[in-house]
Amino acid sequence: MIDTFLSVLRISLKAIMANKMRAALTSLGIVIGVAAVITMLAVGSGTQQNMNDRFSRFGTNTLYLRQPWNLDESITSPKDITMDDVRAVRNVDGVVAAAPYISSDFSVKYGITSTSIDVLATDTDIFKVYDWQFESGRPFTEREVDTYAQVAVLGATVAETIFNDIDPLGKTVIFDDIPFTVIGIIKKSGQGGWGFDMDEGTLIPYTTGKVKMNTGWSSQDRRALDRVIIRVKDINTIENTKEAISNAVRNTHRIHPLGEDDFQLDDMASWIEEAKAASKTMSILLGIIGAVSLLVGGIGVMNIMLVSVTERTREIGIRMAIGATSADIRLQFLAEAVTLSCIGGIIGVLIGVGISLFIEAHATNIPAQLNIFSIFVSFGFSAATGIFFGYYPAYKASKLTPIDALRYE
Repeated sequence: MIDTFLSVLRISLKAIMANKMRAALTSLGIVIGVAAVITMLAVGSGTQQNMNDRFSRFGTNTLYLRQPWNLDESITSPKDITMDDVRAVRNVDGVVAAAPYISSDFSVKYGITSTSIDVLATDTDIFKVYDWQFESGRPFTEREVDTYAQVAVLGATVAETIFNDIDPLGKTVIFDDIPFTVIGIIKKSGQGGWGFDMDEGTLIPYTTGKVKMNTGWSSQDRRALDRVIIRVKDINTIENTKEAISNAVRNTHRIHPLGEDDFQLDDMASWIEEAKAASKTMSILLGIIGAVSLLVGGIGVMNIMLVSVTERTREIGIRMAIGATSADIRLQFLAEAVTLSCIGGIIGVLIGVGISLFIEAHATNIPAQLNIFSIFVSFGFSAATGIFFGYYPAYKASKLTPIDALRYE
């Protein structure tokens, strides 16, 4: 059995090497297909992991109160989210903390260093929402919030960028021509939510941001907040807490019992599930694109093998005349197709792995995570492609009779 297999493999390789250029062009479709499958699944897996990591930082016990992006047409005079809503939410049973959330970006200067950073204007409850650990210094106080103090708490990466090896505490930095005193540095955590990364950001009192820097999306209502971030006590009773929060905000906004909400309360747990489902769908779509590439490559293999059968009709006749059976002829051409596909599969795996590792190491905007399973699946599909698309040409060759084959010109 082994001798037969090796003999067939040797004949297949000899036939392939006799037409190197054609074999290379035939395998090219398989190479591209396998490389595409591996690369696309790596990008899909990396994107899914990246999204999961980002959302998991928010915490499933976190809620966001904001105005809807698409308000119901029946709401003619929607009210902005303000500190009145924050205070109402804080009185709800099951709420640990509720912090105003106003994000902006400002240019910051210290000495000859100048850069742009994300700034979150908030109050002391933000330190209850997130379990941030201080590397040095302290958070700002309620008194500093009430007195519009120009104080800032920096993320670790921002502190390194601006101050390098200098101790930031007590230093004065300029945010858009307004001086702020650095009072604290937060250890690296990556938490922040809604696109705000604490490592790359800075915290200031919301009162200072609203009054002195005009932060926030609404320039008409100086009291308006971008949103409120809320931490609930028990994830198991989050639905009851959400209902209580909604009722509190409806009372603050004086919404009629039959009226529609002019606000939206986002549950991060459901967002995480939606993000996972979306990323899985994207991975499937990327895999389908790669599979289509393999399909095109397989059609190329079948086309070339049909041409090969036609060109080698007399060879088939001679082999049959000296004792080869239809099964031998079928096995020979099937082995050639599978060998071509496997050679293309090996090259495609090497290229796909190389591209995936390059993206993972150098392309910061495109997350990639090489999946060993995808390598085996892709190579398996390349072999299956050779069998599927090589069978018909092999079957056609095996059905030739010795007399007809020998007469073929």
